Amino acid sequence: MIASIVELMERSYSGEYKTGEIFPGDAAPAIILLHGKIVPVPAVFGFPGFEEGKLLFNARAETAAQKKTFSQALRETRAIIPANGFFEWSHDQTKTKYLFETTSRKAMYLCGLYREMDGQRRFVILTREANESMKQIHNRMPVILDRDQVRAYLTDDKAAQELLLGPAPMLRHEKAEQDPAK
Repeated sequence: MIASIVELMERSYSGEYKTGEIFPGDAAPAIILLHGKIVPVPAVFGFPGFEEGKLLFNARAETAAQKKTFSQALRETRAIIPANGFFEWSHDQTKTKYLFETTSRKAMYLCGLYREMDGQRRFVILTREANESMKQIHNRMPVILDRDQVRAYLTDDKAAQELLLGPAPMLRHEKAEQDPAK
């Protein structure tokens, strides 16, 4: 599925996004509802923050509906960020980088929100309390859906709310190669 998304993106947006490891400020593929169709588009990772030069890149799924920054996007412009995995840094003294994947190693679909800002689509990823497979490394994790839940999340407000509160999948992790400059 990820390969087919990249193929679609290449036809219309070649060179306008990054794949692989992305960082706040990078443009990446996002799946959105546009004119009644579910389509992949490039979007920049992060909403402008409250401090100059800082980006907000996560939103708590539990409180997004109550936050001025995220509430309208949660109602009107939800997004899915397709991924093969994601990286997280441990919050202990070791600051170890880990790669998280589904136990099946299938693609994952991260719940997000997007907004049009200054002529760009920008997105954040919704997070939740970490489950047993992740909490030893980090206390939060992305809200992850199965492929068959993507349409409901993007098109149905009630289903989206239920999916945000649904069970989190079990993940596997391994230490990731770290940038030697860090």
